[in-house]
Amino acid sequence: MKTRLIVIAIVAGCSLLKLQAQPQGLLQQLPEEEQSAIEAIALYPQEERAAVLQAAMHPEILVRMENIRRSTEVAFQERIAELTEEGQEKVYSLIRYPDLLDSICVREERWPSRELSALLASYPEAIQKDAEYTNRKHFELLKEVHFLYGEAEQAFEDVLWNYPEHVRATYQGLAKLPEVVTTLAEHMNMTVLLGDIYRRHPAQLEHELDSLNVVVAEQQAQEVNEWKQQLEENPEVMYEYEQAAQEFAEAQGYEEEVYTEPLEERYTQDIYVHHTWQPYPYWFGWPRWYTYECWYPYPWWYHWGFYYGPRRVIVIVGMPSHSFVHWHFGHYRHFYYYPHFTNHIISHYDNGPRYDTNIRTVVRSWEQQHRRELPQGWFEEDGNRVNRIREFGQFKMDYEESVRTAGRQAPTQQTFLRENARKYPTLEPVLKEQPEAARAQKQARRDYEPYWPRKQYAPEKQEPRRYEPRDRVIERRPQPPKRMEIDRAKERHENTWERIKREPRRETPPQRITPQRQPPKAPQQRTLPSQKQRKQLPQKGNAPAKKQQSVPKRSGNG
Repeated sequence: MKTRLIVIAIVAGCSLLKLQAQPQGLLQQLPEEEQSAIEAIALYPQEERAAVLQAAMHPEILVRMENIRRSTEVAFQERIAELTEEGQEKVYSLIRYPDLLDSICVREERWPSRELSALLASYPEAIQKDAEYTNRKHFELLKEVHFLYGEAEQAFEDVLWNYPEHVRATYQGLAKLPEVVTTLAEHMNMTVLLGDIYRRHPAQLEHELDSLNVVVAEQQAQEVNEWKQQLEENPEVMYEYEQAAQEFAEAQGYEEEVYTEPLEERYTQDIYVHHTWQPYPYWFGWPRWYTYECWYPYPWWYHWGFYYGPRRVIVIVGMPSHSFVHWHFGHYRHFYYYPHFTNHIISHYDNGPRYDTNIRTVVRSWEQQHRRELPQGWFEEDGNRVNRIREFGQFKMDYEESVRTAGRQAPTQQTFLRENARKYPTLEPVLKEQPEAARAQKQARRDYEPYWPRKQYAPEKQEPRRYEPRDRVIERRPQPPKRMEIDRAKERHENTWERIKREPRRETPPQRITPQRQPPKAPQQRTLPSQKQRKQLPQKGNAPAKKQQSVPKRSGNG
């Protein structure tokens, strides 16, 4: 009996020691500045999170992938540098479909229109137009781009050939999620630690990521519900929100599309929107006219956070995107024309979730950059902040106009305010709070630019539109949806860049290609490769094997 008790005690003691040795809160071992990136990863479905953990155990592959991408992207940028803005956009659009690129470049000469139309029949209409344009205008360039893509794919296969099959499959699938690859590569310390933790405690780490997935999704769902309720209670805010959204779509050239589900069904059950969008290929990078990483060309309603249902019913499906909030705060005219909506965003920043969101990231950055030129208490909600916002927008537009007209003789912003202080009474106190010498320091360059800088906005002369009640409602649901209508994992990545990325994305970035604004030039005549050059090109029988490109079936915006 004593022997049995001793054995039980020893076993219990060993179990207790083992339990004490088991680390608690594995994700807490990661640096605090990496938590946002971990949350972004946790938002992905379980299958893709498992791929991330497997990939993290071989970070050297990520380094080699990044090297391949850098050299390929530089070569790609050099080849499209001479194209007009329209041409660059169409090439970028077409390379999102590598399988289509393979099919088009099978021929040595451009496709006849009728045969190409038959080939494109199963692709979206916009891609068909881009393919027809590129085939007609830049077929030789398309062949060069296709050859570059094949070289990158072959180099990638060479990197993977010596690894086990499951590792190769993991990375081949991960290459179709370029935003995940760049997250892991740019946060290598996190990746190495994550891989080491997974190697030691795989089950517990998977459990913690599952739990984090639920927590972050619930936080985002709660934020969306609160945002929707606030808009329902403030129709004037919703009116300006809608006007700003329409301007955003018009500025980017989006075409309006309206969903046509029967109205009755929409009020009797939850509506879930499932979309799959092709990313720009990892090897070529994202278009240079975007000012931060943007791998997916989302539709207009994704950026708005709502779309129009039947009878123009507004259906809120999420928060406004990082891009839309950047665009709104990137133009001072929006403060003048949409002061109630701007005030609503600032209120959400003050009273909304404490964790980082699209709104918090942008507003915090904007506040830090403009505090020196705003009076104390300007951000306080005292019932008069809407007027202060409108006046600030008017002041900024007036000052920018004076700079345009005066040229080199333009006054400083401080001098302009001093000379016109009576016109801007809510800004006048800033002149007395600090001596001009102390405040006249050169303003720090803002750490973000308008998301789409291609269109410059000039102050409009007419007064802002006044709110007029409309027979239009926001869709109400009897209870919060069981899951998010749109998977915001990739947008969470966008939010991650603004908060934790402090260094440029590349140590030696390729020269930024600014789309040409002049009228398109006549297409340049391209000469066929010389005999020597032809010998250097791979023969048809030895062309790099291309994998069938397929988009993983995912719910949400992936």
